[in-house]
Amino acid sequence: MLEILVKLSAKLQPLRKLTYLVMALLIGIIVTQLLETPSPFPSKNSYAMLSFMGIIWLLLFNILLSLFHNIPTLDVGSKGIFKRVKIRVQRSCYHLLALIFIGLTLVIVFLTVRMLRV
Repeated sequence: MLEILVKLSAKLQPLRKLTYLVMALLIGIIVTQLLETPSPFPSKNSYAMLSFMGIIWLLLFNILLSLFHNIPTLDVGSKGIFKRVKIRVQRSCYHLLALIFIGLTLVIVFLTVRMLRV
């Protein structure tokens, strides 16, 4: 599981700057929607919630790119026992973070489906 996230993070690394640009664009959409003069009728053209969901997805994508980029590899031939233990503890922490990441992804998928259904 951890190796899949490492490979995915490495392949998607060039898209990091694009995500910042899209996130700034979505924040701009939200700000313009909030600063728009209120009308007596509810606006059917409100993109604020969709932009908010897009920002949440982009934040999750940035978490993937930044968190799983530099994971220590298992070094079987290392000379010290403490170095091997240190690497195993670090990888255990990354496994825990991977489980949290997958859980967070499932929650965001659920929220997206609920928001788009309404």
